[in-house]
Order: sequence, then C-alpha cells, then structure tokens
Amino acid sequence: MITTIIYAIVAYFIGNVMGGKLLEKIYKEEFTNKGSGNVGARNAGRVLGPRSFLFVLAVDFFKGFFVVILLKILDVDPKIIYICIVLVLLGHIKPIIFKFKGGKGVATFFGCLAALSLNLFLILILCTLVIAIIVKSLTIGFYSSLPFVTYINYVENPSFIILGIFLLAVLLISVVAVKDIEESFNKYFSTRKIKKSVR
Repeated sequence: MITTIIYAIVAYFIGNVMGGKLLEKIYKEEFTNKGSGNVGARNAGRVLGPRSFLFVLAVDFFKGFFVVILLKILDVDPKIIYICIVLVLLGHIKPIIFKFKGGKGVATFFGCLAALSLNLFLILILCTLVIAIIVKSLTIGFYSSLPFVTYINYVENPSFIILGIFLLAVLLISVVAVKDIEESFNKYFSTRKIKKSVR
C-alpha cells in the first residue's frame, strides 16, 4: 500500500515537469503570455518556432512514457500503472508547482500509450490522422479517436476496473480541452455551411 502511494506521488510530480516551463527558463521569456496562452507544444511552436515545438513535445511525451515504462520494468500491477497514468496527466494539467496552471496533457497521453501498448499508440495516431485529414482538424481527429482507443484498450485488458481508470484519464484530457473542441467543431460546421451556400 505504501509503495503504491509512493508510485502515485512520484507519477504526479513527474507530471509537474513541464516542457514549456523548461523552455521558458532556456529562453528567459514567458511565451505563455502570447498566442493561445497555453504552456503546451503547439503554442510554443506558434510563438517561438518549430524547434521549441519539438522540445516541448519531446519533454511532455517522454515523462508519460517514462512513468509507464518504469512501472512495467518494476512489474507493477496493471491497475496501479493505469492509476499512475491518470496521476501523471493530472500532474501535467494541474501542476501544484506552477499553481495548478498546466497544459492539456495530449503529448503526455501519447507518451503513456507508447509505453503501455504499441497497438494503442499506433491506432491512436492512425485514427487521429485519418479523421484530421477528412475534417481538416487535428483537434477533432484526436478527441474523436478516444472512444475507439478506449474500446481497443478494453479488448486488450478486459477488466472493468482498468476500463474505469482509463475512462478517467480520457475524461481528464477531454474536459480540460472542452473549449478547444467546441471551437474546432464550430469552425468545421461553419466551413461546411459556407461551402453549401456557395454551391
């Protein structure tokens, strides 16, 4: 029990290691005051360029990957691994070190899946890209893929407890992005209306 609590606390604080905040230390400039105001990779790239995007993406991806792969190496119970996935995401989204002002957790979620299951990781990438190409929106592509990825995860791990924990992780990264999701869908449907009216 004590070991599980230690794993959970460590996972949360690893989530507090923000690629965007490290980047601000390097540049000695707060890019979160510009663009969308987010501390994530997309805003870093928008404000500071592609190298900054890749740096933040790599840091945020790797921390999710590191937590899961380390727990797998230690042969930790799968349920504990899933709980730690939720906590590393929570640490990224609501980092206590940065007064609970974090990112959306997308790169960290990808990192977790890459270490958890290569099948899940590749399916998420494929579904995201296919949908994104159709609707011309990565945001819609990613969040629309999550229900299918959740189903595949259940097929690979047929446990209602694991399903519940995974759903919590999906809910966590979805709730924090509600505004972005709404704006993306509004933009998509307004574009379709314009195209129909032109015809």
